[in-house]
Parts: sequence; C-alpha cells; structure tokens
Amino acid sequence: MPHRRGPSLRFLALTLCALSARAGSAQEPPAPLPSVVPATGAVPAGGEAAPPPPLPAAPSDPLTDLMKRVTDLEGELKKSKQKAADAAKKPTLNWMLQIQADSVWSDQDAANRAAVGSIPDGTAFRRARFGAFGDYGSIEYRLAMDFALPGRPSFIDVYVGLNDIPGLGRVRVGHYFEPFSLEQYSQNRFVTFMERSLPTEPIAPGRNFGVMANNTFASERGTWALGVFHTDSDVFGDDSGNDFRAAITGRATFLAWYDDETAGRDMLHLGVGYSARATKNDQVQFAVRPEMRIGSATPNVPNFVDTGRIAASFYQLVGLEALLVRGPLSAQSEYVLVPVDTNKSGAVYFQSWYATGSWFLTGEHRPYRKSTGTLERIVPLRDFVRPDVRGFGSGPGAWELAVRLSHLDLNNGGIRGGRLTDLTVGLNWYLNAYTRFTANYIRAFQTAKTGREGTADFYGIRVGYDF
Repeated sequence: MPHRRGPSLRFLALTLCALSARAGSAQEPPAPLPSVVPATGAVPAGGEAAPPPPLPAAPSDPLTDLMKRVTDLEGELKKSKQKAADAAKKPTLNWMLQIQADSVWSDQDAANRAAVGSIPDGTAFRRARFGAFGDYGSIEYRLAMDFALPGRPSFIDVYVGLNDIPGLGRVRVGHYFEPFSLEQYSQNRFVTFMERSLPTEPIAPGRNFGVMANNTFASERGTWALGVFHTDSDVFGDDSGNDFRAAITGRATFLAWYDDETAGRDMLHLGVGYSARATKNDQVQFAVRPEMRIGSATPNVPNFVDTGRIAASFYQLVGLEALLVRGPLSAQSEYVLVPVDTNKSGAVYFQSWYATGSWFLTGEHRPYRKSTGTLERIVPLRDFVRPDVRGFGSGPGAWELAVRLSHLDLNNGGIRGGRLTDLTVGLNWYLNAYTRFTANYIRAFQTAKTGREGTADFYGIRVGYDF
C-alpha cells in the first residue's frame, strides 16, 4: 500500500483552532451592546458635550495567532535543517588533549650504580599533547603534537585515511604506530602501568611514516593490519638520505571467546605480529632502560642493557600476544623474538616477554575495542568526580591493583648486551573515565655485560587527564 503522510503542523493548528472556537461559542454568553450617545447634539448639564465612548477593541483571532506561531515554527525548522545540511558539507573538527605529570624516586645498590651511574630523582611531564581530528565522509584525518617529547613539539599521529574501502576496510598514510603488539598498538592512556613493558618499548616498532591497510573479519571476531613503513623516521616523521630502508609490519588477532551479552566482560584475545626490517646504515642497536623514566625529552634513567651497534642489514620481529578477561580479573602476556642477521656473527636471537595480572576492586572489567583488537578506555561504574555534581560525586571511582613481571635477554651468539628483569606493582585510581592517578613500584634486576648483577628500585606517581 502507498505510504500516507501524517497531518502537517498547519492542518493540526487549523483543526485545534476550529474546535476551540466552537467550544467558546457554545459556552460564552454574547457580549452586551455598547451604549450609544444620542445624535441630537444635546449638551449635558455642565455646558460641554461628553466625548463619545471608545470603540470596543477588536476581539483577538485565535486562528490568526496560532497560524502565525506555526509559520514561525516552520521557519525555524527550515533554518535548522539548512544549517545541518551546510555543516554536513564541511569536514568535522574535534579536539584532543592529554596531560601526564610524573614524580619519580630511585634507589640503587653499589653494583648497579657502578654499572650505569647515579640515577636522579625528579618531576617532569611525561606527555603534554594537543591535537585535532575529524572526517569528511569516508576520509579521516588526525594532527596531534606532543610538547614533552624531544622535538618539543614532536609529531605524534599525523595522517590522512580513507575508510570503507571494499575488501581493504581502511587505508592510512602518514606518521603513526606500526601494527605490532597488543600493548604497543593500544593507546598509552589505556595500558595498565606508567610505562609499557620491556618487549614492547623500545624493542617493538613505534611510530614511523608509512602506508597501512586494516580491517576486521568474522563479524569483528578478528582483525588484520599490514603496512610498509620507513625503518627509522624522526620525531617529525622525516626519513631522508641515500641509504633509505623500509619495513613491512603486520598483525592479526582473533577472539577465541567473547561474551556479547556483557560486551566482553568475559573474553579471550589471541594475536600474532611480524615485522621484517632493513637497517639504516647497515647497523642496529637495542638499548633498554627499566620500565620507568623521568619525562621524555632527556634520558634521565639510563639504559640497563645495551647491545651496542651491531653490523647487520636485516632483522625481524615475531610477536605472540594473549589477553584473558573474566569480569574484574584479567591476565595479559606477550612474547617477542628478535632474529638478527649479523654480518660477522651470523644469526643471533634476542627474546623478551612479560606477564600481567589485574584486579578491579570496584567491579569494573578491562574493555576491548573489537575494530582494532586493542585495549579501550576504563569507565568507572560510579564516578568519584562527575560533571553534574559540584565537588565530588557519590561513588568511589574505579580502583585497580596490578602486578607485572618482564624479562629481556640481549645475550646470544657473540653479542653480550646483558639481561634485565623488572617486577612491577601498580595501583590505579580512575576518578572518572578521563582522570587517573597511578602509583608504580619497580624492582629492576640487572645482569650487566660483564655478568655482574645489581638491583635498583623505582617509585613513581602520575596524574593523568585526557579527552
């Protein structure tokens, strides 16, 4: 059957007006006729003619008033629709901001101090970011800068993307994270501890200039991403010279178990990553500090293990990852193998891993973004600070207790870079979805190149805010 349009505003107004007029005529008595002064020219006592009485005011017409209001309302609706149509013809604009302020204290034994020197205490901004992002139909963009990184400011994510491509999903060109590792590929504000673990930073690749395609499959049960990148872009995304080298990096994930009714409150994520990387100037070096730093612009916390420069033209990264969530409890782990084809010592193999356990004391669970196979923002069940309440809200926020064990081994073949093991205990207090206090304690066990063992303790506190 053909679709019948409902009554318009004007038709409804006329109907209501007619009903109102009929009801009024049936209930109200007729108004009395006004008195008329005789036209005889007679002068009342007092000698002056009385002025004629004023004519009665014309009765208001409810139909006219209602129709005027309807016309004005229709005009406002047309203007609103036109503004929305004009806005849809322009790219959208959204703002992002992130602030992380850290305080760090350290303590070393004699062996560690002799190996790496004295580590200072200090305060610094770990991240101070500002940027804009948006889209124009299927085209997206992002421009974000960090004023705490060495460039002051440095490029963070600067790219243009094309979405909804049949078969490919999304293609992105610019400067951003290569798709490798659950912890590395997830945004820093969604990871559990103050710093990422030993296998992911800086062993796993960070942000580089490149082109990448990514998509989901099996009704978002799985994801894949594959890209070609410059091996070593600088903080502005630049990489130039006669010795240009590239890397091919990819990642695939699958949800072996996901509870749709609770939006992933119970789930199991599995993933694998791979990167084949040509070195720049036929050299590669792996130098790693413990999972703590004071700011980002200067290396206040020294490297505990260091291979030095290795003569090699090619190396690889192979990663395995897993995340298990059971309500407020979660377990997360990754393993990274680094085969290096050296020019003098043949193939050598470095390896690293971490295991993390987390418990939300207030009942939340670790969220998961199915479109990218990454961690998502923690949202407290009851905010401690709410936008609709002056002062503090009625809830405790979200409290999370976590522990992590990380290990990195840079000794293999003829290479002696040392070994490092970190034990981290952390406490997170999420006042709301955008404000977070973090406290970390780290005991770092170092085995230097010489084989001598030492330890260092780190205490860190962070105040973070982002939107």
